[in-house]
Amino acid sequence: MTSPLPKTSRQRCAAWGFLILVFSVINTDVILHPLKHTTMPTYRLAATQWWAGEDPYNSERAHDAFLYFPQAAIIFTPFNLLPFYLGEILWRAATFGLFIYALARLNECFLSKDAFLSGKTFLLLSLLAVPSSFASLRNAQFDLPLAALIVLTATSIIRSQWSAAAFWLCLAIALKPLAVVPLLLFGALYWKLIPRLLIGLLVVIALPFLHWNPAFAAHEYVRCFETLVWAAKADEARYSDLAALISHLGLYPPDWLKTAIRVIFALIYFVLGFAATRRLNFVHAAWTIGALSVDYLMLFNPRTETCSYVFLGPFVASLALLYAQRPERKWLAYLLGFAALGFACDAIPYIHNLTDRWFKPLLALLFLPILIEFIFGKMIRDTESS
Repeated sequence: MTSPLPKTSRQRCAAWGFLILVFSVINTDVILHPLKHTTMPTYRLAATQWWAGEDPYNSERAHDAFLYFPQAAIIFTPFNLLPFYLGEILWRAATFGLFIYALARLNECFLSKDAFLSGKTFLLLSLLAVPSSFASLRNAQFDLPLAALIVLTATSIIRSQWSAAAFWLCLAIALKPLAVVPLLLFGALYWKLIPRLLIGLLVVIALPFLHWNPAFAAHEYVRCFETLVWAAKADEARYSDLAALISHLGLYPPDWLKTAIRVIFALIYFVLGFAATRRLNFVHAAWTIGALSVDYLMLFNPRTETCSYVFLGPFVASLALLYAQRPERKWLAYLLGFAALGFACDAIPYIHNLTDRWFKPLLALLFLPILIEFIFGKMIRDTESS
């Protein structure tokens, strides 16, 4: 007669069962409706054009053009070489697997170093954070692996793994230009990252010159810059940043004011990050800087999509679980848990229509004062001094 599994093992099995169920349901939908909701044709075309020596920056559509550095086409190449359905599934498996790995690291570093409790916290973290990934996983977007890389950067810093943290940041830049925000914030606040980032970025910059035509690669850097500048000026109704929230209220500030606000809040977020390194312990500080970087991106990147809020999901969910361990913050834990699940609203058709463009930036905006309280609050200081 076999003995029953320990409680922590059952909880981990439940977590993995939930993760496998999510992946299976989404991939079943992918197989049944392969081109209904996906960005992979854009990535496939860019990878094909890159190696053929053709310019991938030639779309006239600001929303679904190839708006990444050439390195992204190179990274995607192995999946482009696979048969269609196999490439679709393996790309999602790789990105979702990276996201799960990031959650596991976040659980170990930020929530629970106790092996007995880690099974429970990993289950709860999965239930709260994974729903934010539904839309990005279905669409196969670069947002999902980028969200994982930002979390992995924070957890590597928590463990003083500076080379690993620099590697994750450089890989993030290779995937998507907006990773410059966490790279600058982490780099400015942790000087040990700077020499490693310089070396890593030189490697990233040199990577496209492995192309059979180096002159073409050099020209594509120019085309990439032109395309990104052009795309930044596109103002589509589908984006979900703070400006979208304001426009939903019937207010339409001029572009110069929106730019000024972005610059001012970039300084504010930096000051908050600096305060975190001075007031919080090493674990909480690194987590906070990661959370600040993604919160800034969601509110002030003019091309934030609803799918992009997968960046915030792990941070909001993990803070909810941290507060759940403290009776005096249980009410805030429930509020954050609701917010974490709220990031899945675009996966539900009717609710998506009601919440499109305004609900998620509202959650990101409300998360900012919670982060400020986390940095300066009496509860945190008392906990760390005890």
